[in-house]
Amino acid sequence: MKALVYLPLLAAALLLGWQLTRPDAPDAPTVAGTAPSNEQAAPASLLHSPQPTSSTVPQAASLRGTEVDGRLQTDADGNLLISDQLRHLFDYYLSTAGEQQHKQIVAQVQALIRDSLDDPARSQALDLFQRYLDYQRALVALEQDFPAAADIDSLWARQDAVERLRADLFNPAEHQAFFAAEESYNRFTLERLSILHNPALSEAEKAQDIEALRESLPEAMQALLVPQIHQDLRQQTQALREAGADPAAVRELRMDMVGPEATARLEALDVQRAQWQQRLDDYRRERDAILSQSGLADSDRERAVQALLDARFDRTEQLRVSALSD
Repeated sequence: MKALVYLPLLAAALLLGWQLTRPDAPDAPTVAGTAPSNEQAAPASLLHSPQPTSSTVPQAASLRGTEVDGRLQTDADGNLLISDQLRHLFDYYLSTAGEQQHKQIVAQVQALIRDSLDDPARSQALDLFQRYLDYQRALVALEQDFPAAADIDSLWARQDAVERLRADLFNPAEHQAFFAAEESYNRFTLERLSILHNPALSEAEKAQDIEALRESLPEAMQALLVPQIHQDLRQQTQALREAGADPAAVRELRMDMVGPEATARLEALDVQRAQWQQRLDDYRRERDAILSQSGLADSDRERAVQALLDARFDRTEQLRVSALSD
């Protein structure tokens, strides 16, 4: 279960033509899907799975029967292991805001920490959770300084202000574990928006600059971003087509989001899919004509349909046809 919170950067990005996806970040631009993660693997012997909260603390109905998102972990010396799993855990409970009172949510997380950890990790986790709450309260106040619909400069100013706030409340290790991937993701997005809305660039130059920007990222970040960009592209392409947009609009979207080379590959894939669909439609029409013929024995119909399959599709394709017919 992930927390989704509406914030100005999301609204501005949508108005400027870019949808972001980060469901696990309560203060990040959010739509849906998967997002960059800072998770670092730890030896199994160091992991402490969260235990159910105390029975004296009421739990939100929406959490019952769900798997706890995030983990509490310690190192060999009993100190709290700092990772993004802690943030996931905090957000798992904080996502029930509105369903429960704030003090109930805080009590659940505190009870979980006390029941699952011994000192020094227990005190460290309680302190970190309190600072995370302080951060969220401060973030709400900070957002008042930034309009919901903003220009690129305002979006950059907001991002810088949020990062300064985090640096004030968290030490470098905590800041890195909780926010590093998100900040890289957001900065990539803002750079991308800056390119898209640069009036001095042609559409082809924008596409090339965006592709160069993506390729300049570390490989690990590219591996996280590329699937997300393609997921966003699929969603926006579907929305365009459902709205009746012409192929030129779809091509422009693709050029903006994935560049000329990927756009060419996607267009080739569109042709292949259209050809396959036409072959499938032709087969179904002829098959239905065979099945509707009167005077044919069932065995004759089956042989005729199989002969049609053999004539139109190879064996691998026939498996696809059969699967689509089920």
